[in-house]
Amino acid sequence: MKKKNNKVNYLPQWNYRKEIVLLSFSLLFFFSLKINIFAQQDPQYSQYMFNQLAINPAYAGAKEAISTTMFYRDQWGFDGAPKTGSLTVHSPMRKRKVALGFAFTNDRIGPKNTNGILGSYAYRIKLGKGKLSMGLRLGIYQYKYSYGEHDFEEANDQFNAPSTVITYTADAGVYYYTNTTYAGLSMTHLDRGHLQKPIGSTIDSSRLEYHVFLTGGKAWELSEKLIFNPSFMLKAVKNSPPTADINLSFLLQQRLWLGISARIKYGIVAYTQFYINNKFKIGYAYDFGINKPARQLGSTHEIMLSYDFSMSKPPFVSPRYF
Repeated sequence: MKKKNNKVNYLPQWNYRKEIVLLSFSLLFFFSLKINIFAQQDPQYSQYMFNQLAINPAYAGAKEAISTTMFYRDQWGFDGAPKTGSLTVHSPMRKRKVALGFAFTNDRIGPKNTNGILGSYAYRIKLGKGKLSMGLRLGIYQYKYSYGEHDFEEANDQFNAPSTVITYTADAGVYYYTNTTYAGLSMTHLDRGHLQKPIGSTIDSSRLEYHVFLTGGKAWELSEKLIFNPSFMLKAVKNSPPTADINLSFLLQQRLWLGISARIKYGIVAYTQFYINNKFKIGYAYDFGINKPARQLGSTHEIMLSYDFSMSKPPFVSPRYF
């Protein structure tokens, strides 16, 4: 007698004609946007699709576990270029409708050293086959300017003394996810916190500007051992043109992610993530420009470590690739 297969498959089978047409139109739409790289005030990450708490407070609790993630990003590789480190922790609470998240960030660009502490609150409700999460985040940033540590062509005494600025941020977002799909919309710096410039500095504007992020993705089962997950992120800053990432990811043997991103008006990001076990993951991304200005800046390396502490009897099944 043939043994019955009780495996539950949460992924829809691939409908080649319909899905390829939809994906093609999406790619054409985003590549048709005439957009440029903007001077952003928030740190940039290339593996955000694996931990969206960095850009959306409503993502808190989406792993249905106590999830911890560390990032380190070395951008461009020359003296004074951006270097970013972060630690995030988020988890649903006991009744699971509420989730909390915390983030600690350090971002260095030239003479500016930024430290941030942020706390997120998300309220989640069941909606259809998934969950709708609404999130708020409050945080504090410390900006320290140390001009004496760098050489300038026109140095003067006012650059030699370090200057420190403390400001605050308020962020909000919504995030919807099922076993196969996610979509998120968020905005940071709703309060437009003040950034008083040190005397003689032209590095920062006088306020933090709004940053808007729109994300989406969907997983398809191409075979029992191969998952295809296209996704995108559209981002914009006040008084700047928007930009976008198009991501194509493949999960092999439920163990290894291989992916590539097209970052509009910049170049390509190649990334990978490996599941050491069901809880521990390690990832790496390599950014490289394809236009002349981006090539002159150099390449970027980003490392990610993630560990999820299981919670007993989760009421909602969420695949690990979201």
